Amino acid sequence: MKFRALGLAAIAAGFGYLILMPDDKAATDPVVSSSVNRSSEIEYTVSNMESGTACLIDQGRSVSARSHEIKPGKDCEAVWPGLAAARNWTQNDDGTVVLTNANGEAILTLGLGDGVDFEPLEPANAVLAINVVG
Repeated sequence: MKFRALGLAAIAAGFGYLILMPDDKAATDPVVSSSVNRSSEIEYTVSNMESGTACLIDQGRSVSARSHEIKPGKDCEAVWPGLAAARNWTQNDDGTVVLTNANGEAILTLGLGDGVDFEPLEPANAVLAINVVG
């Protein structure tokens, strides 16, 4: 009987030790954790090489397997006509990207760039450089 009581006391002490001991895991710093961007947003800079103007475009949430909403800055109109009205970024199977307005009309068709992330394929007179920020 004494052994049973002693065994139960040892089990209770071990259980109490496990419950009351501090966790060895490092605490998560809420300031650092909050500063980590967990969103899928990507920011692009669009530069007009002829006029020297530039603006930012935020690529937002996914709307399909190959399309994302985009939010161009109001200053994008000075970079390329109609660019401030762009609302959709569509990645095609051939690697091209089409920026379209709310009506689905193409504003720019982009291809992988030479020394930049993207450059316009259409219209041919667009001398723009599009790069991921950061």
